[in-house]
Amino acid sequence: MRIKKFSCYHCGAPKVTPYKNPYIVCDYCGYMIDVDYAAGLEVWNHSEEHTNQYLERKAIFQAKTELFLAGKNKEMYWKETYDFWDFYYKHYPEYLPPSVPKGEKYNLYIQSAADMAADTMDFTSTEKADAYNAAYAAISYYQKDDKNFVEYSSFLKMIEAFLEFQSQGFRIVYDNPKYEIMDEVMPEQFQLKMKLSQIAQVWIPYLEDYYADAFLNQYKLKQEYVEMEEPMRHEVVCEDCKKELSVPVGALVCICEHCRHQNILKKVAHCHNCGVENELPKNWDNMITCNSCGTQLRVVQPLFS
Repeated sequence: MRIKKFSCYHCGAPKVTPYKNPYIVCDYCGYMIDVDYAAGLEVWNHSEEHTNQYLERKAIFQAKTELFLAGKNKEMYWKETYDFWDFYYKHYPEYLPPSVPKGEKYNLYIQSAADMAADTMDFTSTEKADAYNAAYAAISYYQKDDKNFVEYSSFLKMIEAFLEFQSQGFRIVYDNPKYEIMDEVMPEQFQLKMKLSQIAQVWIPYLEDYYADAFLNQYKLKQEYVEMEEPMRHEVVCEDCKKELSVPVGALVCICEHCRHQNILKKVAHCHNCGVENELPKNWDNMITCNSCGTQLRVVQPLFS
């Protein structure tokens, strides 16, 4: 049986601390690393009344924006979109990326979402979207050993069309300096990783082992379906909300799931060769160079398999 494990592409550490929100944040360096599709469904389904409130609000939003779109009323279209996304993330705070804290950055994030919607009012090309929808509709299935499986060649065509469609949207967002907040809080590398990870989580159960391995290898996800040892932990208190948090030994950053405050636990790394304390640069990577002896140091120690 395959078990999904989440690992950080920034520092290499696995996700080891229990979580409730769909977005997976690294326990060691604080980077967003993945999304848990099952956790997202749990959030969606936790209350029928809560879900229905959202669906009612969404129906109103769709009706209004269709009118504004038909009348080319960009100002009202922008406002309705802004209000809807503000409602959405307050109704489902679990779906808000952990990299978007309360305050100014949250407002910029919602504003950018509204800007993108308004700026694409006149964008009429649906070629890539149509190709993806057609490929999805053409997926075929078969039965084996009383289980349903997806036919692999039709599955791959759907994946390729999906990535082409996503690439079009990425270029609209990440090539425009106007939306630089998106590159900060939802980097393109993470967005692509998240999309592929969701596909894997949904479809792996419907692929025979041979094809599942081929898919995971092709899209560099194979290493995420492995067993890992349980690390040692210790308790820290969030600087902001004072909730007690369980973090793995060696963690540098801990983002509180309760209030989203970024707790900096360590600002230095010690050289294993000369013992000198090295201050971590602002945008440190997996490896840094010791200021004293020049040794390459791994920032988060691989105390796991």
